[in-house]
Amino acid sequence: MNTNEKARPVLIRVRSCLFVVHFCIVPAKVRRVPRSKSIPMSATQVRASGIQGRGLFAAQALPGRRKLGEISGQIVKLPQARKLIEGAPQIYFIELTRRYALECSEGNQFKHLNHSCSPNCYLRIFRRRVEVYTLRRIAAGSELTVDYGVTPHKGGMRCACGARRCRGVL
Repeated sequence: MNTNEKARPVLIRVRSCLFVVHFCIVPAKVRRVPRSKSIPMSATQVRASGIQGRGLFAAQALPGRRKLGEISGQIVKLPQARKLIEGAPQIYFIELTRRYALECSEGNQFKHLNHSCSPNCYLRIFRRRVEVYTLRRIAAGSELTVDYGVTPHKGGMRCACGARRCRGVL
């Protein structure tokens, strides 16, 4: 055993029983893993988009592979979310699991992320939270985009991203 390590009893709960394990070695000083620093909300702004309606733009240069923030909204059951969007021209929801979706029509500015076939951001779903990250360095004034993947619109939806390798349909 190192001088930096001490044997401490560890409590383990399995079903309804409580076990005490005395031989587990835990480092005396546990270093905390630093959290990813989010970019401030002032680094983005909502304005008219060339893709569709309003879009989210970088107000300053953004570094690559950095968390921008989280999309806010209300968690609803997936069948209820699909009823809400039926026939709607714009959809503000993200499927979280097979049973739940995030309905973000009343959410923060990240609801204005438009689709692109060659996006500069991506979404990460973690424990019913949707985080937005940059894929690469983004210049000030550029529109922030994500790849929506498959749309729930019947027959798909026409893509207007204008990327060189645009798929033409969502």
